[in-house]
Amino acid sequence: MREEMVRRAGTLVAAVLAVDGVAHAYWSTGLTWPAPDSRTLSLAVLGFQVPFTPGVLLPLTALLFAAALLVGGRARLGRRHRIGWLLQAGTVAVTAGLLVRALAGLVWACGIGVRTDTAFYWLNLFVYTPACLVLGAAAAAVARQEVNGRSWVQNTALAVPLLIAAASALYGAHGYAPERQRGYRPEAGSRYVETPVARFHYLREGQGPAVVLLSPGASSTFARRPQLAAISRTHTGDVVDLPGQGFTELYDRGFRFDLSSMTSAVDSFLNAVGVRTAVLGGNSWSGGWALAYAQSHPRPVSGLMLLAPSGLAERDVWSWEILKPLVVGELLTNVGVGSRAGVAAGIRDLFVHKERVTDQVIDAMWAPGTLRDNLRSVYLLERGLDWRITQDRLHRTTQPTLIVWGAQDTVLPVAQASTFGRILPGAKVAVLNGCGHALTLDCPDQVTALMEDFLSVR
Repeated sequence: MREEMVRRAGTLVAAVLAVDGVAHAYWSTGLTWPAPDSRTLSLAVLGFQVPFTPGVLLPLTALLFAAALLVGGRARLGRRHRIGWLLQAGTVAVTAGLLVRALAGLVWACGIGVRTDTAFYWLNLFVYTPACLVLGAAAAAVARQEVNGRSWVQNTALAVPLLIAAASALYGAHGYAPERQRGYRPEAGSRYVETPVARFHYLREGQGPAVVLLSPGASSTFARRPQLAAISRTHTGDVVDLPGQGFTELYDRGFRFDLSSMTSAVDSFLNAVGVRTAVLGGNSWSGGWALAYAQSHPRPVSGLMLLAPSGLAERDVWSWEILKPLVVGELLTNVGVGSRAGVAAGIRDLFVHKERVTDQVIDAMWAPGTLRDNLRSVYLLERGLDWRITQDRLHRTTQPTLIVWGAQDTVLPVAQASTFGRILPGAKVAVLNGCGHALTLDCPDQVTALMEDFLSVR
């Protein structure tokens, strides 16, 4: 009777894993039922966006079928089969994986680390987590059986370190946060404006036509100081931290760190400070936000100055792509930002002129990043920004545009500059030798000269 129950438990686990494998094989063909598109499907199944391509799905399909064979084989081939050790090791691994997923699901069910207004949250609560608990218990029952004279305790010992590692990862992702650097203050001349979205931190200098510069990527207004000083001689220059950047304080707790939210934040700031028409500038992520805003709100934008901008539907470098999976992104962000030395090393990779990475630069880029919403924004933006939207609209983006790229960019390949130049009407492209990704600080003089020339006719 006991062996029959174990056989049935193993068959159940194997059948569910095989069905899941069939589903992944089906999606690898490009079909997305029951979702309308691959992005919606990815968000519902995984909770974050990955390309549902054969290169991603087929390895997962093979893994699911292999897991089904191992557990099914372990349940049916008996205790003393000559490959019992292999089937047992595989069953233990499957058990640990299911229980780890169930543990993560329980954390997410409490609203920790995920939004509670998404399809993934409810599917996790009522489908994924209960299924993993049931299947994990069934796989554990199979794994508990004696193999070749070794007790289930001996055979399942591998699961203990795996579960400890999983618990540690969950704590690092959701229970730990780097210490907030309270001693660092916004720079002199800082201003603030209140909106329902956020209390925006910004700088303003000069008089004349408006130029609004968005703080670079995951940085702050500090990184735009060299350009603001030059622009203010002929224009009214604003540099603003959007939500998740610098010293802007987010009010809207339902704020989604995606293109729609970021462009809405730009609009809220412009309205709040009374800017009706402006040349808009951005660097890296913020270059993509400026571009997206110009595409969805063409009238207020008289021109664009984009420095190594996001905006093309291409994969990021692995050090950013790895932030997309749930738990992994939170863990790596918390651990990475918690170490000033680690942040400093990452900043140096953005520069060609390493001597310009001073303690002042490091602190100005590290300290604001320890604020809670700024931490969250790093992995949420990496998951939420869908650059297919901006790329699809490039050929209809008619504002005069300056594109500047560093030839030694280690984040966004310089080859993307020619793509923008080819598709974006009226774009002027400049590639700067001896410059990296942090263009505003790595090569401030060259960047400032190009921006002044662009603005001289506007």
